Amino acid sequence: MNVLLMDDDLLILSLLHRAFETWGHKVNVYLNPGVCPAYCSQSCPCSISKNGCPDVILTDVYMPEVNGVQFIQELKRKGCKCPKIGMMSGNWNDSDLFTVNHMGVTVFAKPFDLSGIYSWLLEDKISHAA
Repeated sequence: MNVLLMDDDLLILSLLHRAFETWGHKVNVYLNPGVCPAYCSQSCPCSISKNGCPDVILTDVYMPEVNGVQFIQELKRKGCKCPKIGMMSGNWNDSDLFTVNHMGVTVFAKPFDLSGIYSWLLEDKISHAA
């Protein structure tokens, strides 16, 4: 899978990057979603990218410049078709939880268990195999 990871905490970003690569996925990482090409372009870059839309986006919520909720809202506005989106935070507020739940985003609380993220990745594969 093609994975897009974002977190302003370098330690968490490195841990997730290593885990996703170990699980066999291609990973792109950003400390700041404001510099991600998917965010900076005028329209969804998936149609012109050789890699297409990511299969998975996992982003922190509270980051400088652009938070994860704003990032996902902007991608959806542009027509991004990423099938699996997750957001993580150690400090969820009710407003953000309400918003991401209505966007169909999976919520992870920090500190998280990597096995929970791995199970989330396999959800569609397991349901299709049954």
